[in-house]
Amino acid sequence: MISKKNSERNLKLFNFPEDGKSSKNLLSKGLLITFEGGEGSGKSTQCRRLVNKLVDDGINSILIHEPGNTALGEQVRKWVKSKNIQNPLAETYLFCAARAELCKSVIVPALNKGVTVIVDRFIHSTLAYQGYGKGVDLEVINNLNKITTNELVPDLTILLDIDPNISNTRINKSINIELASLEVSKKSKRENLEGNKYESMNNNFHNKVRNGYLEMANNNRSSWSIVGGHQPESRVADSVWKRVKRLIETHKVT
Repeated sequence: MISKKNSERNLKLFNFPEDGKSSKNLLSKGLLITFEGGEGSGKSTQCRRLVNKLVDDGINSILIHEPGNTALGEQVRKWVKSKNIQNPLAETYLFCAARAELCKSVIVPALNKGVTVIVDRFIHSTLAYQGYGKGVDLEVINNLNKITTNELVPDLTILLDIDPNISNTRINKSINIELASLEVSKKSKRENLEGNKYESMNNNFHNKVRNGYLEMANNNRSSWSIVGGHQPESRVADSVWKRVKRLIETHKVT
């Protein structure tokens, strides 16, 4: 159980305003916007661009990632990025445990303060990766998601869709650039760059994940937006902002 004191301490990490208000463009509530997509789709970059745009426009916003932003979440992040967990159901439970902590101590308190929360991966990542990708029963994952989030769902989910062949090329190029800048002696950092087990999985797995995402998006058109992740970064950002702006307009205080 997370105490009120611990919850408040986690919130202070994000420097929330006391009253949850901003100087302009006030919204009627905090919005939950999640980014989904395969490895190398550009989620992290677009998350940062969006939260910076929102803040510049006077909308109180924070960016968090899953799993992470709590002590438990950061530990789970280390575990699942290793190659030591072989059971997909065990992975599912770990992700859900981290998510329960994150929702209780960070996401929900932020939303209650009127802060818009941008999340790099959320409930649909577990469905895509552990469900469609690794075969864990989708109904089991859906039920776990409902329990761990207290049925919290995003106001908008942005799917950055990209062909795994393109994303693999992008990932390898990024890794090679980073490795070229490392000293040979920095072995641990080198292994960390090459050690993301999801990035190293074959295209059959990544195609399953991609198809799972597309199925979820096409079944929930009103709350999902599909953006081509293969496009130039600025064009992707423009498409993301166009959809987010529509959401914001419906929640502005008049």
